[in-house]
Amino acid sequence: MLCSLQNVPFVVLNVAHRVSSLSQKTSTLLIMYKATNLSLIHDVIFSAGISIGSEMSGGVNNVSVENYYVWRSKRGVRIKTAPGRGGQISDLSFKNITLDVVRVGIVIKTDYNEHPDTGYDPKALPVVQNISFLGIHGNDIRVPVRIYGSAKVPVEDIVFRDFGVGVTRKKKHIFQCSFVHGKVIGKAYPRPCDSLDVYDEDGNILRARSRANYTQS
Repeated sequence: MLCSLQNVPFVVLNVAHRVSSLSQKTSTLLIMYKATNLSLIHDVIFSAGISIGSEMSGGVNNVSVENYYVWRSKRGVRIKTAPGRGGQISDLSFKNITLDVVRVGIVIKTDYNEHPDTGYDPKALPVVQNISFLGIHGNDIRVPVRIYGSAKVPVEDIVFRDFGVGVTRKKKHIFQCSFVHGKVIGKAYPRPCDSLDVYDEDGNILRARSRANYTQS
């Protein structure tokens, strides 16, 4: 098994083999964690996915995950936050990710409504933007992508390129999206949701988004 974590502050590898990138402020513990920044996680083989958040009030920025293989897991990549968390999740790159027998390949959820105490500020809205997925492949995936932004916390500037996974259940919309803005470059399978623009490899738009705030399932 290969596992290399470089320049990654506050990373926890737990017994479930999940890499969690933590950047947190909690009134309960009275501790401020610095932002996770300029990090590289590569050459990882695990039986569970990688999770960012929801403890990210300090911000999670400039994180790259490369050459990652996950099998027989509920999720491959999971990013979660909520109103009250504040901070910024931005400039994340996931490259060369292989998923094998995974329930949901990629999850981004911005209304993950769990907090360590009741003293949080609901007006502290996180920013989720500039996230790229390049070279995502796999087999036996039930739901390839589930991106649930919200009216208060949309997901902005997400990019998929070279995306193709085999699915276990045939459904009309197995990309599930709401309150998301971004694009797909080149061929993608299964069909991306209507919330995303689709471009060819030369940068020509093939299909403009039509339902930015509509949930497809």
